Amino acid sequence: MSSIVTIDCPQQEILKKRTEPIKEGEQMLAEEIASKLYEELLPRMPAAGLAAPQIGISRSMFLFSYDRQIENLEVVINPSFTPNDETQFAGWEACFSVLLSKNTWKVAKVSRYQNIRVRYQNLSGKTIEKDLTGFGATVFQHEYDHLQGLNCVDRPNAEIKSFDTKEELIAFMKDVKKEDAKRYEK
Repeated sequence: MSSIVTIDCPQQEILKKRTEPIKEGEQMLAEEIASKLYEELLPRMPAAGLAAPQIGISRSMFLFSYDRQIENLEVVINPSFTPNDETQFAGWEACFSVLLSKNTWKVAKVSRYQNIRVRYQNLSGKTIEKDLTGFGATVFQHEYDHLQGLNCVDRPNAEIKSFDTKEELIAFMKDVKKEDAKRYEK
Protein backbone atom coordinates (compact mmCIF):
# COMPACT_ATOMS: atom_id res chain seq x y z
CA MET A 1 0.00 0.00 0.00
CA SER A 2 1.28 3.43 -0.95
CA SER A 3 2.17 6.03 1.64
CA ILE A 4 1.86 8.83 -0.91
CA VAL A 5 -0.70 11.48 -0.05
CA THR A 6 -3.11 11.95 -2.94
CA ILE A 7 -5.51 14.73 -3.90
CA ASP A 8 -8.48 12.58 -2.87
CA CYS A 9 -7.34 11.10 0.45
CA PRO A 10 -8.14 12.36 3.98
CA GLN A 11 -4.62 13.86 4.39
CA GLN A 12 -4.92 15.89 1.15
CA GLU A 13 -4.87 19.26 3.01
CA ILE A 14 -1.11 18.89 3.54
CA LEU A 15 -0.71 19.20 -0.24
CA LYS A 16 -2.28 22.67 -0.12
CA LYS A 17 -0.13 24.19 2.64
CA ARG A 18 3.25 25.89 2.53
CA THR A 19 5.88 23.80 4.29
CA GLU A 20 8.12 24.74 7.20
CA PRO A 21 11.91 24.88 6.73
CA ILE A 22 14.31 22.36 8.16
CA LYS A 23 16.05 24.27 10.94
CA GLU A 24 19.65 24.21 12.07
CA GLY A 25 20.09 21.30 14.45
CA GLU A 26 17.44 19.16 12.75
CA GLN A 27 19.94 16.95 10.92
CA MET A 28 18.43 13.73 12.27
CA LEU A 29 14.96 14.83 11.17
CA ALA A 30 16.29 15.64 7.68
CA GLU A 31 17.92 12.21 7.47
CA GLU A 32 14.68 10.52 8.57
CA ILE A 33 12.63 12.42 5.96
CA ALA A 34 15.20 11.65 3.25
CA SER A 35 15.03 7.97 4.14
CA LYS A 36 11.22 7.98 3.88
CA LEU A 37 11.35 9.84 0.55
CA TYR A 38 13.80 7.29 -0.87
CA GLU A 39 11.68 4.42 0.47
CA GLU A 40 8.64 5.70 -1.45
CA LEU A 41 10.41 6.85 -4.62
CA LEU A 42 12.92 4.09 -5.37
CA PRO A 43 10.31 1.40 -6.15
CA ARG A 44 8.76 3.85 -8.63
CA MET A 45 11.96 4.62 -10.54
CA PRO A 46 12.58 5.80 -13.13
CA ALA A 47 10.91 8.90 -11.70
CA ALA A 48 11.82 12.56 -11.45
CA GLY A 49 11.10 13.44 -7.83
CA LEU A 50 9.06 13.37 -4.66
CA ALA A 51 8.44 16.09 -2.05
CA ALA A 52 7.99 15.71 1.72
CA PRO A 53 4.32 16.85 1.70
CA GLN A 54 3.59 13.97 -0.67
CA ILE A 55 4.50 11.57 2.14
CA GLY A 56 2.58 13.54 4.76
CA ILE A 57 5.45 15.65 6.13
CA SER A 58 5.09 19.43 5.93
CA ARG A 59 8.78 20.26 5.74
CA SER A 60 10.77 22.00 3.00
CA MET A 61 12.50 19.04 1.43
CA PHE A 62 12.40 16.91 -1.72
CA LEU A 63 14.27 14.45 -3.90
CA PHE A 64 14.80 15.15 -7.58
CA SER A 65 16.71 13.78 -10.56
CA TYR A 66 17.48 15.72 -13.74
CA ASP A 67 17.16 12.50 -15.78
CA ARG A 68 14.92 10.13 -13.78
CA GLN A 69 17.90 7.94 -12.82
CA ILE A 70 18.51 6.66 -9.28
CA GLU A 71 22.20 7.57 -9.34
CA ASN A 72 21.31 11.23 -10.01
CA LEU A 73 18.75 11.66 -7.22
CA GLU A 74 19.58 14.59 -4.97
CA VAL A 75 18.27 15.51 -1.54
CA VAL A 76 17.15 19.14 -1.56
CA ILE A 77 16.54 20.99 1.72
CA ASN A 78 15.11 24.52 2.06
CA PRO A 79 15.33 25.32 -1.65
CA SER A 80 14.94 28.55 -3.54
CA PHE A 81 15.41 29.46 -7.18
CA THR A 82 15.53 32.45 -9.48
CA PRO A 83 15.13 32.43 -13.26
CA ASN A 84 18.33 33.26 -15.16
CA ASP A 85 16.21 34.56 -18.04
CA GLU A 86 12.58 34.65 -19.11
CA THR A 87 12.71 31.61 -21.45
CA GLN A 88 9.96 29.15 -20.63
CA PHE A 89 8.89 25.74 -21.87
CA ALA A 90 5.39 24.30 -21.64
CA GLY A 91 5.49 20.57 -21.04
CA TRP A 92 3.27 17.79 -19.72
CA GLU A 93 3.81 16.91 -16.07
CA ALA A 94 2.52 13.99 -14.07
CA CYS A 95 2.44 13.81 -10.29
CA PHE A 96 2.23 10.82 -7.95
CA SER A 97 -0.26 12.71 -5.75
CA VAL A 98 -2.61 12.88 -8.71
CA LEU A 99 -1.82 9.64 -10.53
CA LEU A 100 -2.15 7.43 -7.47
CA SER A 101 -5.54 8.85 -6.54
CA LYS A 102 -8.61 6.74 -7.19
CA ASN A 103 -9.86 6.98 -10.77
CA THR A 104 -8.22 10.37 -11.38
CA TRP A 105 -5.91 10.12 -14.34
CA LYS A 106 -4.80 13.64 -15.13
CA VAL A 107 -1.66 15.39 -16.26
CA ALA A 108 -1.00 19.11 -16.62
CA LYS A 109 0.79 21.09 -19.29
CA VAL A 110 2.65 23.78 -17.37
CA SER A 111 5.02 26.56 -18.42
CA ARG A 112 8.29 26.57 -16.47
CA TYR A 113 11.50 28.59 -16.60
CA GLN A 114 14.14 26.69 -18.55
CA ASN A 115 17.25 28.18 -16.98
CA ILE A 116 17.25 28.72 -13.23
CA ARG A 117 19.74 29.35 -10.45
CA VAL A 118 19.00 27.10 -7.46
CA ARG A 119 20.14 27.26 -3.87
CA TYR A 120 19.56 24.60 -1.22
CA GLN A 121 21.27 22.52 1.43
CA ASN A 122 22.18 18.91 0.84
CA LEU A 123 21.85 16.20 3.47
CA SER A 124 25.32 17.03 4.83
CA GLY A 125 24.22 20.61 5.46
CA LYS A 126 26.34 22.04 2.66
CA THR A 127 24.82 24.93 0.71
CA ILE A 128 24.59 24.13 -2.99
CA GLU A 129 24.24 26.82 -5.65
CA LYS A 130 24.10 25.87 -9.30
CA ASP A 131 22.32 26.45 -12.57
CA LEU A 132 19.75 23.97 -13.86
CA THR A 133 18.43 23.90 -17.40
CA GLY A 134 15.90 21.88 -19.37
CA PHE A 135 14.20 18.95 -17.68
CA GLY A 136 16.17 19.36 -14.44
CA ALA A 137 14.93 22.94 -14.09
CA THR A 138 11.35 21.78 -14.74
CA VAL A 139 11.52 19.03 -12.11
CA PHE A 140 13.08 21.34 -9.52
CA GLN A 141 10.24 23.84 -10.01
CA HIS A 142 7.59 21.07 -9.92
CA GLU A 143 8.90 19.77 -6.58
CA TYR A 144 9.36 23.31 -5.26
CA ASP A 145 5.67 23.95 -6.00
CA HIS A 146 4.78 21.10 -3.61
CA LEU A 147 6.61 22.99 -0.85
CA GLN A 148 4.44 26.01 -1.63
CA GLY A 149 1.22 23.98 -1.42
CA LEU A 150 0.63 23.76 -5.16
CA ASN A 151 0.06 20.72 -7.38
CA CYS A 152 0.66 20.90 -11.13
CA VAL A 153 -3.03 20.26 -11.89
CA ASP A 154 -3.94 23.28 -9.72
CA ARG A 155 -1.48 25.74 -11.27
CA PRO A 156 -3.05 28.82 -12.84
CA ASN A 157 -3.13 28.53 -16.64
CA ALA A 158 -2.31 24.81 -16.58
CA GLU A 159 -3.81 22.82 -19.43
CA ILE A 160 -5.31 19.63 -17.97
CA LYS A 161 -5.57 16.39 -19.90
CA SER A 162 -7.73 13.62 -18.45
CA PHE A 163 -7.73 9.94 -19.36
CA ASP A 164 -10.55 7.42 -19.15
CA THR A 165 -8.23 4.53 -18.33
CA LYS A 166 -4.86 4.04 -16.70
CA GLU A 167 -3.67 2.32 -19.89
CA GLU A 168 -4.35 5.49 -21.92
CA LEU A 169 -2.39 7.50 -19.37
CA ILE A 170 0.55 5.08 -19.46
CA ALA A 171 0.70 5.22 -23.27
CA PHE A 172 0.58 9.03 -23.22
CA MET A 173 3.30 9.29 -20.55
CA LYS A 174 5.57 6.95 -22.50
CA ASP A 175 5.63 9.54 -25.30
CA VAL A 176 6.05 12.41 -22.82
CA LYS A 177 9.08 10.70 -21.27
CA LYS A 178 10.68 10.30 -24.71
CA GLU A 179 10.26 14.03 -25.29
CA ASP A 180 11.52 14.88 -21.80
CA ALA A 181 14.67 12.82 -22.40
CA LYS A 182 15.65 15.25 -25.17
CA ARG A 183 15.85 17.94 -22.48
CA TYR A 184 18.03 16.07 -19.95
CA GLU A 185 21.01 18.18 -18.95
CA LYS A 186 23.03 18.38 -15.77
